[in-house]
Amino acid sequence: MDDSDRQHEARQRMAGGYIGWQSTILDIHSATFQPRGIKESQDRVKIDLWEICGNHWLFLAVFDGHLGNATVEYTSRELPRTIRRKLRAFVHSVGGRLDRTNVAENEGEITAMLKREIEQFDKGIGDALQRVCPRPWELTEEQARRLIEEEPDIVRCAFAGTTLAFALVNHEERFMWAAGLGDSSAGISIIDGDGKVQAQRLCDMHTFKDPKEYFRATMEHPYAEQPLFDWENRVLGWLSVARAIGDFSLKLPSSYLSHLFRFLPELDGYAFSEYIPRIVTPPYVSSEPSVRFTDLHPMWRPENKIFLFTDGVDNLVDGWLVFKPKQHSGADPVQTVADLLCDDINPRVEDVLGHKVVPRWSGEEGNRATDVLGNLLGGEDVERLEMVTDLDRLNCKEGWPFHIDDVSLIVWPMTDL
Repeated sequence: MDDSDRQHEARQRMAGGYIGWQSTILDIHSATFQPRGIKESQDRVKIDLWEICGNHWLFLAVFDGHLGNATVEYTSRELPRTIRRKLRAFVHSVGGRLDRTNVAENEGEITAMLKREIEQFDKGIGDALQRVCPRPWELTEEQARRLIEEEPDIVRCAFAGTTLAFALVNHEERFMWAAGLGDSSAGISIIDGDGKVQAQRLCDMHTFKDPKEYFRATMEHPYAEQPLFDWENRVLGWLSVARAIGDFSLKLPSSYLSHLFRFLPELDGYAFSEYIPRIVTPPYVSSEPSVRFTDLHPMWRPENKIFLFTDGVDNLVDGWLVFKPKQHSGADPVQTVADLLCDDINPRVEDVLGHKVVPRWSGEEGNRATDVLGNLLGGEDVERLEMVTDLDRLNCKEGWPFHIDDVSLIVWPMTDL
């Protein structure tokens, strides 16, 4: 079998774990990939176009769930509805318009509103749990299992978690708020006067690899609990993200884990004994997002793009658990994605990834998110494209792990309706 046949077969196998989507309005592109099958992915992508008081608002979001689908499913469905409702109410409160004549005086209010609603949304998940289980330390195993049967959504939604990144764009007026919580990313690529691409991260990352997050968490807990982090910068050896929706095992007293969560049927066989005694002064994880306003008017051209992605992209760019075992590339994923969206891709990308890449990897499909995804997963390197769907390799427990996380991307060229 020659390389062209092998590449065709590799792409066919990748299709079993892939969903791509393109809109006819506004030319929005998205892609999600999980080599074990798309049903195994805990990523969610949300794309909406809202009409509010005569203006169109574009809502683009990625959500990256962990420890189950409950929180990511609930958040990706309900949080956009909450934001839309609050935004509509705010616009009505300022006279029925939010445009370039009054955005400067209201920018801070919208930023505060988005922060508040994300934190309140998370608080609502915890409050619901505490309403149905106010005294977890009193539960017997039988009572805990009965409560899980009676209130499965509330318990699972509180136990699992999700990160998020979204962009909220006033399309006619050309300004935007971006928000991030955890390790999902939002960025923008701008082609400058010399034809070079410049990438900007639109909201902060929240992992314990960030010295600011590491220091914040360390200072919030007493010396007797130190060290809080293991060698992979996971708090209490459990979670690497510093901020998330859900994850109430790390936000509420340990009795919720010891007397309730550990009896979830899907967790049978998991050993929580090492974590429970370490949960002494929660919370260890925050729900405070990063929110930032950007005026898009000076850069509004279709060659410039807004993009969002989950941390599966970071893992592929980093290479540590993929094609460069035990080596960190040190590259900025936002810059790498911006480079891969160019028709003339900077050679530095091939140095970062360690394989040849090709513009418009998706071919006739014409999906810009898939162009990025395909190049991250192997580009023109047939062996690597085969590796990323090799379940024997992915499931192997011996040696250094080869791991492909859920990967989701949204790409939007700044286009008019």
